[in-house]
Amino acid sequence: MIATDILPTLRVVSLPGANPSSAQLSDYKSAYAMWKMVWSETFRELDGLDKMFSDDFARQDEILCVFRGPVCLALGLMRWRDIELPSVREDSYFQMWPTEAIDGLRANGKDIIICCNLTIHPMARSNSLGLPMKDVMMGLLIQRFLESGADAMTGAMRADRGMHKTTYRLGATPLATGLVHHNSPVDLVAFFPQNMTGGEAEVARAVRYLWGVKRQHPIQRARYKGAKNA
Repeated sequence: MIATDILPTLRVVSLPGANPSSAQLSDYKSAYAMWKMVWSETFRELDGLDKMFSDDFARQDEILCVFRGPVCLALGLMRWRDIELPSVREDSYFQMWPTEAIDGLRANGKDIIICCNLTIHPMARSNSLGLPMKDVMMGLLIQRFLESGADAMTGAMRADRGMHKTTYRLGATPLATGLVHHNSPVDLVAFFPQNMTGGEAEVARAVRYLWGVKRQHPIQRARYKGAKNA
């Protein structure tokens, strides 16, 4: 059962990957600091890397975040792309993808969102706030996907952290399973609008409340356009 008293203290914020406005600057810095803290530790553990670059954060079209006060508790990175373009299919993101997985992703249409680096602050993990934050954050990312009019959203979900099961509860379709990325087992998944379930009832209610009531300053754009077109 979700602790509903936590929900009114949260806010959902959309940020650009780069060039935040003056009104966005404080949240942007907080989101980047949390992302860097978590992924520096993750890549040190998985790949033995000692230095973390900002590229994966700053190259995004949109960063969807959950804040409590000034603290970023969770976020996900989003890029809007046309999968029919060779320059997109040959992006380094797809280097580990089997051809059949790419074909499965494009089966619903060419306009896709690449969703990556779902990130949870240590203080918000393991239901410590009375909220399954990774499920809720994934649900919010799906809401953004559905709002955008994209044909599909995709991601590489870590199986050792249970993220693949989280996405399947929400209606994701497996494209390839049991792969290894950054020395971690992953499933490649696709989200198609017609297959989304909302997940477990408590999570679905929390997502509806946060999206409908606690969302601040959404990036305004016409149907399926990236943040640069805002």
